[in-house]
Amino acid sequence: MKKFNAGVAAIAIIASAQNAFAADAPAAASVDADSADAADIVITGAPITYAQSDVTPQMIERQATIASVNTVISELPGVFVSEADAFGSADWVTNITIRGFSTNDGHVGTTIDGLPNGGSGYGGGSKANRYLDVQNLQTVAVSQGTADIASRTNESLGGTLDYQTSDPKQDRRYRFSLAGGDFGGRKIYALIDTGEIAPGTFAWISASTSHVKDWVAQSDTTSRDHVAAKLTSDLGKVNLSGYVSFDDANEGEYGSVSLTNFKQNPDFDGLTANWTGIPYIDQNFRSGSRALRKNLFGYLRANADLGEVKLVASAYGHKMSGRGDWLPPYLVDITNDGAGNPNSEFNRSGTVFGGSTGNKIFFVTPTGATAPTIAGCVPAAGIPADYAPNCHDANATPVMSYRHTHYKNRRLGAVLDVNWEHDFGAFQNLLRAGLWYENGKSNVVRDWHKVTDARVSYQFDAVPYYVQYDRDYGINELVYYADNSVTFGDLTARAGLKQYRIRQDRSGNVGDALATEMNYNSKVLFSGGVNYRPLPGLEVFAGYAQNFAALRRSLLDETENVRREIKPETADSIEGGVRYSNSRFMVSATVYDIKFNNRVIFVPSNFVTGIDYLSEVDGIYLNVGGVKSTGIELAAGYRITPELQLSTSYSYNRAKYLGTGDAAKDAALDIVPGVQVYNTPKHMLVGALDWKGDIFKAGISSKYVSSRFIDRQGVDPSGSFVLTNAYVGVELGEVVPQLKNLDLSVTVNNLTNERYLAGADGGSAFLGSPRTVMASLTLDF
Repeated sequence: MKKFNAGVAAIAIIASAQNAFAADAPAAASVDADSADAADIVITGAPITYAQSDVTPQMIERQATIASVNTVISELPGVFVSEADAFGSADWVTNITIRGFSTNDGHVGTTIDGLPNGGSGYGGGSKANRYLDVQNLQTVAVSQGTADIASRTNESLGGTLDYQTSDPKQDRRYRFSLAGGDFGGRKIYALIDTGEIAPGTFAWISASTSHVKDWVAQSDTTSRDHVAAKLTSDLGKVNLSGYVSFDDANEGEYGSVSLTNFKQNPDFDGLTANWTGIPYIDQNFRSGSRALRKNLFGYLRANADLGEVKLVASAYGHKMSGRGDWLPPYLVDITNDGAGNPNSEFNRSGTVFGGSTGNKIFFVTPTGATAPTIAGCVPAAGIPADYAPNCHDANATPVMSYRHTHYKNRRLGAVLDVNWEHDFGAFQNLLRAGLWYENGKSNVVRDWHKVTDARVSYQFDAVPYYVQYDRDYGINELVYYADNSVTFGDLTARAGLKQYRIRQDRSGNVGDALATEMNYNSKVLFSGGVNYRPLPGLEVFAGYAQNFAALRRSLLDETENVRREIKPETADSIEGGVRYSNSRFMVSATVYDIKFNNRVIFVPSNFVTGIDYLSEVDGIYLNVGGVKSTGIELAAGYRITPELQLSTSYSYNRAKYLGTGDAAKDAALDIVPGVQVYNTPKHMLVGALDWKGDIFKAGISSKYVSSRFIDRQGVDPSGSFVLTNAYVGVELGEVVPQLKNLDLSVTVNNLTNERYLAGADGGSAFLGSPRTVMASLTLDF
């Protein structure tokens, strides 16, 4: 092991293990996020053959303690994080884009301490912030491209994010933190480090609660409660570790806007703060659009050191229940009650399970019958006649629904890795092999509740009047890999093979009785690379990997003829670069070329205007073209003095859509070959300066993001922006014998109050949040 005192750059290019001894993991630099000055970088083992960047303590410190764990990776090269506010408090808006691939599309993998998160999509997925609190975060290891062959995810076409939890401290510690600031942001956090509770055994347990209002109107509140614990135990030749977390979130959502609307008013997202009693307007009532999620996750891991042979076995489980809420401005007319008769959907006549969606009810008479629209009526501006109060009799009552989509997921999995390392004299050899198995069950139910009195509020009847569908999904996944690395002096070469074997099934309980299944395998995927170290501190590396993404479960809703024609999405990734570091300076450069094939999209057979609450649009899934992504990522860090360090990174990404080869088909599918992938900036530049003295600390970072398209056709550019974050604080150390440390910090996100567009959804974009100030007090006893 070689240890040297090097300024931890805000961009630290390191390789952290996906598990206790990940692939090329022995060549990793790691940073103690809770150390006094984070000045030591420890490098161990064999060099890696791919690019990887890790979050540093300074990146975490520049964010408020109420922030999401996704926020902290935004300064890493090639990474673009889209969130609704400085706290990452809206699941619908949150998206992470790397080299033209995104988490929302299921193309960037996520793991927690090396174990899979089960997907990051809105409809039943769980992003990393559901699994850990930012105050329990050690680092995030971001593999932008080829990544480690042992990574446990079936979504890593464009990279892998491994969120790593902090280990327990050796000494007993009681930590209490209180934070508050703009937009009603509040957080209370408590942690107990137990110290040694048994020989070689340490643990911590933490709990937090947080609340924040939306920044647009401050009319809605997002809340989150989180409890977590971790244990490590050194039993000699076997090390044990375990982690468990429970997260309960109730999040309000934000609306997306067109480019024209943003230019007219960059502080309004189209959602309303006050109830008007007009359903067509109140469908945009802010508190009515919500994401409720409860997540329970845990794992146990054993690491056995048998000399040249090392074993790691992990078992994990995850349970999620959640709900997504919307306010359709009508009741669905499921039952034919007869012309002029009261509507059973309005009069609480029980629940209808499945069936044709029929017509829509907008207003009812005093008896509950459908109120007719007055012929020839001229409605109020912007409101269609069917929805307009002035186009119905004065005694007609408006009606609307509260639509709930309920999600339940249950996952159980196991991982086994075996390493054999041997010195043959002329060369050293590392052979690795592993298995990953996961069984998952999920259920999706969509039901419709009558808003009790649409004239007054969005309170709804507890019993639904209509259950649109109830579907069960299942997945069995087996992944195996084998990888061999050979080191001759300063040269290391590696090659490996990996394959996915997947079975997915679906059954309909309500709405349809379709029972389907898909059995498919990836081809045997190859990866390999070399690492050469001609001088101390200098590495030259190159790697190649074939990556794979599992088919979306929504394909199971299609007929066998459709499913049979769909191929899983794949990507071929090539990257190479150099890394250099010494006691005060580090620099890295990576170039890459990625080709994404067999892109799967849903192609509607017709198009509807407005929101399709009933999901009535017919369509088909097709493999259409792909994406070609090339670029360069640069990073550098310099410790000017022991207290002051400077860091910077730059990334250029040319990610363009590839066509089908048929111009007419491309036009019909709205594919424009050669256009930059939406929500993917070509240029990003980060600069950061951090200072830490004996008592005072301060830091500032600025990130430039070039203009990007918010639509898939390359028509609407978002405009560029510069986002600046800063912090200042004091650490007083041991003020009294009972108080080990007192930390008072103030963080400012978007210091210059930049008005900009954050994430895009392919046709519109979400507003970037304004300047946000938070103060936190942390006491260690």
